[in-house]
Amino acid sequence: MKFSRGFFVSKRYFYNPEHSERKPDLMLKYIFPIVVLFVAVSCSDTNTDETKKTEEDAIVKSFKNEADMDNRAVEIDAIINTSELVASSLKYQKSDGSYVQVFGHMNRDNQILKIEEQFSDGDGKSSGSITYYLNGGKPFITRELIDEVVDGTATFVDRVSYYDAKGNVLKTKERRSAYQEETETMAYTPVKLRKASIDRAMRALNSEKEFEVTFQGFVYEGAYTYLIVGENSKNNPYTCALRCDYKDPLILQLSSNPDGYMGEKLKISFQIRADQNFEYMVYGGGDFAE
Repeated sequence: MKFSRGFFVSKRYFYNPEHSERKPDLMLKYIFPIVVLFVAVSCSDTNTDETKKTEEDAIVKSFKNEADMDNRAVEIDAIINTSELVASSLKYQKSDGSYVQVFGHMNRDNQILKIEEQFSDGDGKSSGSITYYLNGGKPFITRELIDEVVDGTATFVDRVSYYDAKGNVLKTKERRSAYQEETETMAYTPVKLRKASIDRAMRALNSEKEFEVTFQGFVYEGAYTYLIVGENSKNNPYTCALRCDYKDPLILQLSSNPDGYMGEKLKISFQIRADQNFEYMVYGGGDFAE
């Protein structure tokens, strides 16, 4: 373990605001805008709402640069597997079991090439992950691996979408079955265009809005003290518990008057540890936010 500018850094997982605040970058040199042709309709007879619905319902079987995008995604996976540098958000959770945690996979130049958003909607609802392959900070491919629950019935969905430089969906394909293992033996089928938004993932990675880091008290469990941080809201906010293996000046100051410091914005570092397949977060130092 070592500290750099007061933030924990490890080979595999770390959190550093200098990385999370930087817009994800990528060395991909080309993503050509593609024009997808839909059924032609006379301008004089076109209704805006109907046109929009037609585009959303369109099923695109293929487009010119699909193979190029697939190849670049494979290259990105190879690059990040070599660097093993990952910026992590906190694991934000709610009382109903829902959670969000985001990982920014980087190359050796600390450029985020891929973002992985893990989530659960809680209470037996949908859960899974969304992976965003980036070009110039914007997704050009997203892959959703989701246990989708509709009316109490779960289906595993493997969905891939392709995007042009403006963020418009060029094609969506998916395969679905009762179990993930079954989908892995299936071919993808083109379906209606579907966009996966990266907005929540970026808010979590940058600790913004509902993922703001403010002091929310301490929890004591046996010999351990846990620092609770999260959004300063009483309306079922996202929070995160970090085990305090030592007490630095910030922890001592907060402990001296927990009620008085409630809601204060913090900047913290942390480490992700695992014990018998159970992951937890350990406080690695911090201060009050400026």
